[in-house]
Amino acid sequence: MPQTILHTDDLTKKYGEFFALDRVSINVEQGDIYGLIGRNGAGKTTLFKCVMGLAKPTSGTVTINNEKSNLNLARRQMGFMINPSFFGYLNPKENLDYLCKVKGVSARGESDRLLDIVGLSGVKKPFKAFSLGMKQRLGIAGALLGSPPIVVLDEPINGLDPQGIVDMRAVITNAHAQTGATFIVSSHILSELDLVATRFGFIEQGVLLSEITHTGLHELTRKSLVIEVDDPATACAVLAMYNVGDVHVEGTQLTLESHLNQSDDIAQVLVTAGVRVYDLHIRRTSSPLSGTGSPNGKLL
Repeated sequence: MPQTILHTDDLTKKYGEFFALDRVSINVEQGDIYGLIGRNGAGKTTLFKCVMGLAKPTSGTVTINNEKSNLNLARRQMGFMINPSFFGYLNPKENLDYLCKVKGVSARGESDRLLDIVGLSGVKKPFKAFSLGMKQRLGIAGALLGSPPIVVLDEPINGLDPQGIVDMRAVITNAHAQTGATFIVSSHILSELDLVATRFGFIEQGVLLSEITHTGLHELTRKSLVIEVDDPATACAVLAMYNVGDVHVEGTQLTLESHLNQSDDIAQVLVTAGVRVYDLHIRRTSSPLSGTGSPNGKLL
């Protein structure tokens, strides 16, 4: 039986008469990659801040690893990334070494271990010269300092280009596999978290609409891979060479009902064959939650 490692009970946060959170009760199980899905302004960051003690709830309770009376102590078991900020003139290792001193983490080689996990080993340039994706990676490394059993990542793919999103997906799954920590990751893009998360919570206007497992989500939705190309005939021929069949063609748009977890590979073989790929996304034709799904897998 999975153990609940984080629970909120009727968590509410009001600003005047505005409910940023309205009686939110989530259950995160040990070992999860829990995807918190919601539009911008839905309450994701507010929920994280209340859980981590950065904002005081109006009412409701938070329980971390069965502890709710001494939350300050329990919160030491959490690492988090919200708008990562580091010293601009220091390189990744120097920044993490400084954080180790601040947090009292004395494990030898801790910075090197974490930089390897997030793919920043050997990077010497200063933080101020980082791309957004590199900044997010270092933020995740900082969240992993001290081997916390719970890691909270607020919108780690927000603002990244398509390749950056693919890379970030790999970083999260690799970090989860290597550390065994429970991850809670927020995003407004369901189709991306669908590729990494094991359970989901859907939040809208401060209200938790539903929680569902990855398997349950797929049982209630139908997905297809939509690819916009310049040369559909050549694209179909290329895909057939790789045993990708049952391709529906409409104009310059290809639709696949299978191989959904191989979208990166499919894009690569098409581009290598000289086919221009203008768009590639997961389309959902139904959603378990009214108002949360859209044809391109994003929350509007």
